[in-house]
Amino acid sequence: EQIVYAHCRAVHGQMPCYTECFIDEGDLDLLAVVRTFREAGFEGVLYPDHVPQMDGDSPWGHRGRAYAVGYLKALVELVGEPVGTSGPGG
Repeated sequence: EQIVYAHCRAVHGQMPCYTECFIDEGDLDLLAVVRTFREAGFEGVLYPDHVPQMDGDSPWGHRGRAYAVGYLKALVELVGEPVGTSGPGG
């Protein structure tokens, strides 16, 4: 079987008592996670799960999601060949 996508969410704390936070503020080392995906040959898509609400943002959290997508893209590019970001033509 193959993993085709992974939700990325940042939190402080553990179940059942945790607080969602911005993707670069959580307890998890997302750089290490992205490196592990790369080493395992993951070719799926990484995308943000929940994001904190920002002042002046849309109800869906467009600004928070844009920040999270940019952060994930930077991590992916840092560790090597982009994962799940190729468009038409490769």
